[in-house]
Amino acid sequence: MSQQGHTTAPLFGRRLVVLLAASLTCLLAYAITSHLPLIASTLISSLALAGGAACSGRLQQRAEVLASALAGVGGAVVGTAVVLSRKALDTAPQGDLGQRATVLTLLALAGLVGGLVLGFDAGRADRRHPREVLRSISALTTGIFAVLVTIVFLHSGLDQARTFSSRLSTSLTILVASVVVPGWLASLFIPGRWRPRRSPSDPSP
Repeated sequence: MSQQGHTTAPLFGRRLVVLLAASLTCLLAYAITSHLPLIASTLISSLALAGGAACSGRLQQRAEVLASALAGVGGAVVGTAVVLSRKALDTAPQGDLGQRATVLTLLALAGLVGGLVLGFDAGRADRRHPREVLRSISALTTGIFAVLVTIVFLHSGLDQARTFSSRLSTSLTILVASVVVPGWLASLFIPGRWRPRRSPSDPSP
């Protein structure tokens, strides 16, 4: 076997392991959060978001750990969005105000913790930029969202898929805004917040 063959086989196996680990973590997180009451589902998603911010920002994490962390966060957030969209259909517009306020508070706290974690480590070379972390989680969440809408289309047709997509999109917008805005505000108050890193060869200001 050639040298290239020896190199390709382990690489393919590693990517397959990463894909399987991420898929299983995503499915497990979604299965748990989508079948719990709203507050419990939001609590798990909040913990996943805060923990994912600490884990996914590290450049030196093993690929399996990093992919699983991001996939778990994406699956948990989409699962909570499904519960939130389902809950909106079961209650009157003015009902469960306290429950909705609790949901937003938990998500805001998760955003604050995530923003502080990423902000305090801003000067470390082994950390990803928060923008990269958010982009990765956003891409995974969008992918899970698309898969769910496709499954609903196959099961119930276009009208049901359109309705489900609209409700889920609204719920995801609320969840993401509740997390990202407090996280961004928290990062602004960190003295060593993210700024462009200078190359060692750059002259001192």
